[in-house]
Amino acid sequence: MEQSTERIWILIARKFSGDATAEELAELELLLLQSPCENYSMEILYDLWNSKGEKDHQYSENRYKELVLRMQHKGIDEGRFTDNEKLILNDTEPKRKRSKKWFLWFSSFLVIGLAGFVFLQNKGASERIIQPELLVKNEIKTTYGSKTNLVLPDGTKVWLNAGSKMTYDKEYGVNLREINLTGEAYFDVIKDPKKPFIIHTGKINIKVLGTAFNVRCYPDEKNTETSLVRGSLEVTMKEGMEKIILKPNEKLIVKNTENQLGKTNHSQPGKKINKSTGNIFEISRLSVLPRDSSIVETSWVNNKLVFRSETFEQVALKMEKWYAVSILFKDEKVKEKKFTGIFEKETIEQALNALQLITLFNYRIIRDTVFIKK
Repeated sequence: MEQSTERIWILIARKFSGDATAEELAELELLLLQSPCENYSMEILYDLWNSKGEKDHQYSENRYKELVLRMQHKGIDEGRFTDNEKLILNDTEPKRKRSKKWFLWFSSFLVIGLAGFVFLQNKGASERIIQPELLVKNEIKTTYGSKTNLVLPDGTKVWLNAGSKMTYDKEYGVNLREINLTGEAYFDVIKDPKKPFIIHTGKINIKVLGTAFNVRCYPDEKNTETSLVRGSLEVTMKEGMEKIILKPNEKLIVKNTENQLGKTNHSQPGKKINKSTGNIFEISRLSVLPRDSSIVETSWVNNKLVFRSETFEQVALKMEKWYAVSILFKDEKVKEKKFTGIFEKETIEQALNALQLITLFNYRIIRDTVFIKK
């Protein structure tokens, strides 16, 4: 086994350098069919080898992290990848170009690391050095101005919006499917009645069997929102354990803080309050854009920043995450101005200029901070 593995990596090196003969390429293809793990590793290396260095820093980290997660799920981590638990995933192109020298160094490191892993993995179990489990949770993060998508070990697809973090245990999918979420994510969950999919946020817990839905739970925002596209959801309030069942095309809005009590009109249609717990929540329908029938609550997955009759303060919170900036208001009245619009490929300057057509205000950008005044 060790001889065949060594032969695979020799042939891979010859293929990448362009020196492999037709017979060697045929031999490599046959060996890879017998060794799926090495085949997947070679796919990653081949993508890196043929990509442009200055644009591949985050892409390399994404693919490397994906491979690490697959290894961990198969129980072959052994603590070797604990230093990578905080890698930040980012599917958007980095704003600053990376040097080709750095990229070549990273690629070389990855080749050596994967080769070492394959060599160690194929040793007999009696020769392994047993190490204590150091990595308790897998952590996926995105920075402001970026987003990513991934597939969990059970096949559930996840899209993670800007400034978000998702964690789950290494034992995910064995007996339970539980994750912790801060920020915003869209889920397309694989159905498994024996293993419900559970999401823990700061305000609510969400339990599903198989469905597609969006969760928005940023700590700096006033509401936690759950938007159901298809299937069914059971939402449990952490305070009072109140349960709410959502149907397709419904959205649950929960106030994050109790100090919203005095500011909320409790007589509004659809709005409810549990006096014993102080929970304020509302169930409404999902919003649909007339021009293409897309859903507003999940439009970010398709790279659209959508807001409908929202205050400048609410829009600013979304723009901060979308453009990776800080927005400071020097006039409280400007915060209350309301906007409706869609941004897709606009820069932060173009977006602000468009908002200026609706209401009068001035802005100034200093580095990554936007100052807005009347």
